Amino acid sequence: MATELGALVQRMQPLLGRFRGQTRGGVPEPDGLDDLRRRGPYERLLATEWLLADELPDEFLRRAAASEHLFLAPRPRAREAEKSIVAIFDAGPRQFGAPRLGQLALWILLARRAAQIGGAFQWGVLQLPGGLEGADDARQLRSLLKARDFDVGSPTHVSAWREVLAGMAHAPGESWLVGSAPTEQAAPERWTSHRVCLQRAVLGDVLDVSLSDRSGLRRAQLPLPSVKAGVPLLRGEFTQRAPANLHRRHGGRISLQRPPVISPTGKHVAVQLLDEPGMLVFAVPVDGQRKAAKPKYQYWGQSLVPLAAVLLGKRMGALLSDTHSRHESHGQSLHFWQVPGLGSFAAPQPEAFRAPPGLAVWLSAAWLHDQMQQRVCMIDRDGRLVIWNATPGVMPNPAAGAPKLVDGKVLGMLQWSELGVVYVAVHDNQIVLRRLGATGGPVSAQVICTRIDETRVLFADSWQWRSGLGGMALRIATEPHDVWRIHQPDPTSGGGRYGLFPQKWTTFEMRAPRALALIHDSTHGRYALLSLSPSLDGLDLHTQGGTENIYKAPERIEKISVCPCTGLAVMLTVHKKIIMYAVPQRALRAVLHGKGASDDAAA
Repeated sequence: MATELGALVQRMQPLLGRFRGQTRGGVPEPDGLDDLRRRGPYERLLATEWLLADELPDEFLRRAAASEHLFLAPRPRAREAEKSIVAIFDAGPRQFGAPRLGQLALWILLARRAAQIGGAFQWGVLQLPGGLEGADDARQLRSLLKARDFDVGSPTHVSAWREVLAGMAHAPGESWLVGSAPTEQAAPERWTSHRVCLQRAVLGDVLDVSLSDRSGLRRAQLPLPSVKAGVPLLRGEFTQRAPANLHRRHGGRISLQRPPVISPTGKHVAVQLLDEPGMLVFAVPVDGQRKAAKPKYQYWGQSLVPLAAVLLGKRMGALLSDTHSRHESHGQSLHFWQVPGLGSFAAPQPEAFRAPPGLAVWLSAAWLHDQMQQRVCMIDRDGRLVIWNATPGVMPNPAAGAPKLVDGKVLGMLQWSELGVVYVAVHDNQIVLRRLGATGGPVSAQVICTRIDETRVLFADSWQWRSGLGGMALRIATEPHDVWRIHQPDPTSGGGRYGLFPQKWTTFEMRAPRALALIHDSTHGRYALLSLSPSLDGLDLHTQGGTENIYKAPERIEKISVCPCTGLAVMLTVHKKIIMYAVPQRALRAVLHGKGASDDAAA
């Protein structure tokens, strides 16, 4: 609701002006003494002045004639303005559609206005005199939207509401009439302190707003939400509906040591188990899914330590380090788990492939395959991109298990499908974009820019990378703030198969501290950077227009992974909940509770 009504609410706010509540009537009660004055009733004459009357009556009379007597002056109790606000909304046919959206925005502003001054906000419907409701939660706001009447507001309704307001124990500080009646009124006809007229403009998706109070008349034309967003708002659908099976339970105890692993398609998620050597694989729920798929437990040996994990669809694979097994030549051995055609082999020298066990992050990896060949791509701790080739159905050869070096200075990699990856590397003091498929060697695609120190690369999209250019973010500065250059595909530069894939970029820059991922925010047609909020319990989306908090978790987030192809964020919280949130759709997909997880709801 904040996203769709934001522009309307922000531009309506200045029209309201500052609060000017009516002061309470009656004679103010004294509140102690203020000071001494030369005027006042003689019952408050200073006692020493009466002594003067006894001893020197002529002097007493002279001082009285010259106004030199001193009187006690009481301090009057400050008259406090009545802080309550009452609004009467016209629910007749002239307020259907766009004007109702204006009433929605005004209801929110008046409720906030009353809260800021420490008062109460009550509202009623013009066609239903006498009934006043509060503004404690969204249910009462929905009650306003449900109050639809086909009777136009009449003098009878006005007369009845006048009696209601006059009969209140305390007159409200402000009284508002919101409807379609003209705001220009003669003073004797005014029965509310404020009158608002809402009408849809003749041209464009614009709302004409006129407001009159004791300060005068103010007018404005305000933007309306889109029809797609306005219809559910008028129905009272302020948030997206959560799936019926949003909260689910599983029997595993998950580890917070490493972040989740997400498949390139964003359809499956794997998390490491705490007490057992293995992974727990979940299917990500989709819209309309009634029955959730059961999670699958997949285990490896007790003595094996995982270095990298990959998901090819729902198939889990991993590179494991066997610290207890000693190979004849190098001692420590590595083992590919559940990757057909690849098995155990001697650990390469650190100069060829460095992957120390026990780190809190996974090595960046991709699992590719076509009809004849499989390939595992991996970036080690020194930024080297290496590959292992395997042929399905052929027994692995331990002697040929050493990886093959592809590039030595790789900044980032994206698996856009099962058929290939794109990556960015440094060559000859230039940052270049390259491609790698399930077979063959790397192919240079484009020179991006000259080398930048301490840079990072983030990718987005999937289908656009098939034969063209997808979204990419390049960090170009770290001091005093992180500055990113966003490379956005130019849709007018189509090429490749069927001419659908962009071949050029358009770029823009923006600041984003601690960015985790580049998101194609398809709902709003833009690219944005995603990060954890400074309090570590939410997600912030950084755009050229500023920073927006799009999700608030129920507790601190310990680990997070984001699928660059789909924008799915998977979070592990401090109490071991697994939260799946689709950033482009602003939709909570699932909250998974296992053993050791708190039972508090993650709303």
